Amino acid sequence: MAEEAVNTGRDLSCICAHCGAAISAVHFCSECGKIQILSPDVDHFQFLELPRKLVVDDAALEKSFYSLSRQFHPDYFMSATELEKRASLERSSRLNDAYRTLRDRIARITYLLALEGYKESEKKAPPDLLEEVFESNMAIEEIKAAKRLSEDNVVVGARLSLETALDGLQQKLGEIDGQLTLVSQSWDDAVDQCAEQNRKTILLDRMSELLSHRSYIRHLVRAIQEEL
Repeated sequence: MAEEAVNTGRDLSCICAHCGAAISAVHFCSECGKIQILSPDVDHFQFLELPRKLVVDDAALEKSFYSLSRQFHPDYFMSATELEKRASLERSSRLNDAYRTLRDRIARITYLLALEGYKESEKKAPPDLLEEVFESNMAIEEIKAAKRLSEDNVVVGARLSLETALDGLQQKLGEIDGQLTLVSQSWDDAVDQCAEQNRKTILLDRMSELLSHRSYIRHLVRAIQEEL
């Protein structure tokens, strides 16, 4: 029967490799029940049987992960065909990747942006923090130079400046995370309402910008912490 499906010219990614039936489920054939080779078009959201949204139900995510972990377990495929064994191992590996990505809020947003064709943004300082960023970088360089010259009094002064800057940067990170939460909810609302792509693009652009600012500030925070 599978042989006949090949000769019909139908898309083989939608055809069961075992019985030739059309596949409507993500993981198992609804006709013969056998596990399928994973289509490259299946994203993490589809894999875990979740909608492509950013506000994820943690309980639903956990339930899906553990349910699929049991279904893909190698013990169930010890006497299966080599094709099924390979499919089981492939899905077990993909399951862990999908779970790690979607359970982390920032990784989830980054992944969605990648699905929507966005490249990872360059780290950019938020415009309203340019002065603070400049002063922080200057203080870091002062500490490095003072340490080389054993100028302890300069080190102390620069440390105080960096400690003040660190507090402000961490507060800014909190603000950005709050804005990401709001934009994530707006994205989910747009998905529910089948909004036009124009509206979605505005939200995606905003998420990309916020992640760029967040990444820059986190990098600077780590640099300050290393010096302190």
